[in-house]
Amino acid sequence: MSVREISLLLLVCLVWGFHFVVIKTAVDVMPPMFYAAIRMVLVAAILARFLKWRKGEMRFVLIGGVCIGALNYALMFTGLKFATASAAAIAIELNVPFATLLAFLFLGDRPGLPRILGITLAFAGVAVIALGGNGGGDHVGLGVGLVAAGAFSEAVGAVIVKRTTAFKPHELLAWFSLVGAVTLSAMSFIFEEGQFGAFQHSDKLFLTGAILYSALGASLFGHTTYYWLLQRLPISVVAPSVLLTTVCAVFFGVLLMGDPFGVRMMIGGFMTLCGVGLVLLRNVKKQANNDALVAPQGEGA
Repeated sequence: MSVREISLLLLVCLVWGFHFVVIKTAVDVMPPMFYAAIRMVLVAAILARFLKWRKGEMRFVLIGGVCIGALNYALMFTGLKFATASAAAIAIELNVPFATLLAFLFLGDRPGLPRILGITLAFAGVAVIALGGNGGGDHVGLGVGLVAAGAFSEAVGAVIVKRTTAFKPHELLAWFSLVGAVTLSAMSFIFEEGQFGAFQHSDKLFLTGAILYSALGASLFGHTTYYWLLQRLPISVVAPSVLLTTVCAVFFGVLLMGDPFGVRMMIGGFMTLCGVGLVLLRNVKKQANNDALVAPQGEGA
C-alpha cells in the first residue's frame, strides 16, 4: 500500500465514523426521516447524470434501492434518536452477520463453524449493549434495535442487488439515492410531522453543514473512495476497514458527545467487533461468489 492509499483508507474511516456524531446531533433537532430524505435528494441531484435504465435489470436495482437507500436510513436515523452514536455504530455492524445468513439462505453459501461462531458472538455483543442501557437513556435498547433492523434491511438489499451485474458502483449509488429520496420523502410525510417547523427553529447553518457532510462526505466521497480502493488493493485489506470506522465512531461519540462507555459497552463492543471481524475475514475468502458480503457497511452507505 502506498502512503496515498493508506491515507485515503484512514480518511474514509474517519469520515464515516464522525458521521454518526453528525447524524445523532441532526436528528435530535429534526425528524430523522426528513433529514435522511433531504440528504438523498441532494445526492440524487448530483448523481442524476449516472442514472442508466437497463432493461431486465431494474427490478433488482429498484427493490434493492428501497432496502439500501430508504428503509435502512429510516430505521437507522430513527434509531439514532434514541441510541447513542457509539451504540449505533456498533449495532450497524450486524450488517455483516445478516448478509452472511442471507447468503446462506438465498445464495447457497454455507457458513462453516468459524463464521457461525462469529455471527453468534456479534449478535450476543449487540444484545449486551441493547439490554444494558449503558446510561444513555431509557430507550437505548429501542434505538439499538432499530439500527440493527436498518442493518438487516441493508443486508437484504445487498443480496438482491447481487443478482445484477450490469451496473457500475456509481450508477447503483445514483439509483439508490433517487429511490431513497422518493421513498424517504413519502415516509416522512406519512409518519412524521413538524418537519419545516423544526428546520425554521433550528440552527440553519449547522443543519446545512450536516446535510452537506452526509451527502458529500459520507455518500459521495466515502463510497467513491471506498470503491476506488477496492479496485487497487486486495479485498482482505479494504473490507476489514469497516471495523476501524466503528472504532472511530465510538471514539468521537465518547469524546464529543459524552457517550457513556461503561463495562457493558466495552464488553458488548468487543464481542461484536470480534465476531464481525471473524465473519468478515472468512467472507473475504469467498469474495468471488459473494461480493455482497464485503460491501461497505453502515454509515457508510
